[in-house]
Amino acid sequence: MPRNSNVIRAALPWIAAITGGVLQFLGFVGFDLFYLEWIFLVPVLWAIRDQSPGRAFFIGWVAGIVGNAGGSYWVIQMFQEFTGMAWPFACLGLLLFAAAYGIVFATWAWATRLITRDNCWNVAWVSPVVWTAVEKFCPEIFPVYLGASQYNLSHLTQIADVTGILGVTFLTVYINSTLYAVIERYLEKRRIAWRQVTVFTAFVAVVMIYGEVRIRTVDRQASDAGKLTVGLIQTNRGASDRHKNPENLLREHQEMSKALAGAVALDLIVWPEDAGRVNLTSREGPLPPGVLGDLRTPVLFGAILQLWRSDMVRDYNTAVLADGTGRILGTYEKRVLVPFGEYIPFGDTFPWLYAWSPYLNRFWPGEGDEPLRFGKHLLSVSICYEDIFPGQVRSLMRGGRDHRIPDAMFNLTNDSWYGKTIEPMQHLVLASFRAIEHRRALVRSTNTGISAFVDPVGRLVKCSGLWTKETLVDRIPLMRGRTVYAVMGDWIAWVCAILAIFGIGRAIRRARVSRS
Repeated sequence: MPRNSNVIRAALPWIAAITGGVLQFLGFVGFDLFYLEWIFLVPVLWAIRDQSPGRAFFIGWVAGIVGNAGGSYWVIQMFQEFTGMAWPFACLGLLLFAAAYGIVFATWAWATRLITRDNCWNVAWVSPVVWTAVEKFCPEIFPVYLGASQYNLSHLTQIADVTGILGVTFLTVYINSTLYAVIERYLEKRRIAWRQVTVFTAFVAVVMIYGEVRIRTVDRQASDAGKLTVGLIQTNRGASDRHKNPENLLREHQEMSKALAGAVALDLIVWPEDAGRVNLTSREGPLPPGVLGDLRTPVLFGAILQLWRSDMVRDYNTAVLADGTGRILGTYEKRVLVPFGEYIPFGDTFPWLYAWSPYLNRFWPGEGDEPLRFGKHLLSVSICYEDIFPGQVRSLMRGGRDHRIPDAMFNLTNDSWYGKTIEPMQHLVLASFRAIEHRRALVRSTNTGISAFVDPVGRLVKCSGLWTKETLVDRIPLMRGRTVYAVMGDWIAWVCAILAIFGIGRAIRRARVSRS
């Protein structure tokens, strides 16, 4: 019996880690049990409380692998679509993906345990400081921010115009850590740290009050702002359709646009990324005959721009803004490319690697960050998953060389690679925080969903279905001014990183002194 008891005791931290991982992905976007994101760290903090930092790292890694595998199961579909992998190899790809992303969780567990053990600092503050720093600086192909889980709680998310989405992450982890600290003291029959609870309560109250004030203020500003009537076209055609019959795909966009423009007076129609395989050879002049047909309405759409560079033709994933006559008003070439989707790392050295992906084109990153001028207004445009990179969108919102600050944000996306999974919703929600960070309307046009209008408060005003053929129309506000986040960026991450590094350094120094 004692032996069995020891086995169970040894297994409990790992069971707690798995529990934390399950709670994490169930609380994230797609499963949307957001309240679970307030407690998912509690079992993991319990699991590492008496462990060495090294062991805490592996306990955290297990939690991270479980959390990322459950929340990113769509990676299997992605590998199958992009590379034609058989599902066993795609599942292996998911495991490797989850293991890589689990390093965030593992690093947090290691640093939190090290700092709290050797410095005797309060876990309620150490834990959110470390997580925020790691979430910012740990490299990821597809950035995932814990704070996105709270997107439905607008009063909590409004701090993003000061702190960025990382501020919401800090708050979420702070809730976990304070709850754990209170439970720990209760189980140890120690007095509740009322000062700690009071500080936490005041912190949350300030966030909520700020949220209420900002929602009212921004709603009033949006109501008084000029408006642009925008129509979105979602044809429900996936990546394979644009390769099999691009002419039909282009014609379908034209027909749906013409029908929509005939029913509603539109200022602008938006097509998704690479709609109909339109190839251009210049950033200026008229569009090739037949691209817009007889639409006579300005269109923002995705195309392939082919330019001569260094004695070779380079393809650029491009957004093109054209007026009702088909004259090009401006272009934006995508700057952040998807590895293994738009290029293969080391593919220039080993060209045969491109044979692995049947639908992959070799694209080159753009260099410009100028907004597109549309009449009296300036539009910031991003393509595909660029809208989940806060730093990239912040760079675009600076307004280029002349600092011409855009009035609204647009994103053209193709999420068909991920099938009927939760990824399109995760993509949309992560992008929606750019609207709060810059207090601009965000318009997202996708080919298979989810297309959406996001208001400057971050609310999903109108959304299409997933894998549906439909159109959306809304009047978006054209906002002015800059936010604290637009000016200062991820300042909270730098503060947290400095504090975490100081705490780690102090803990290591104290450990060396105690051993000598």
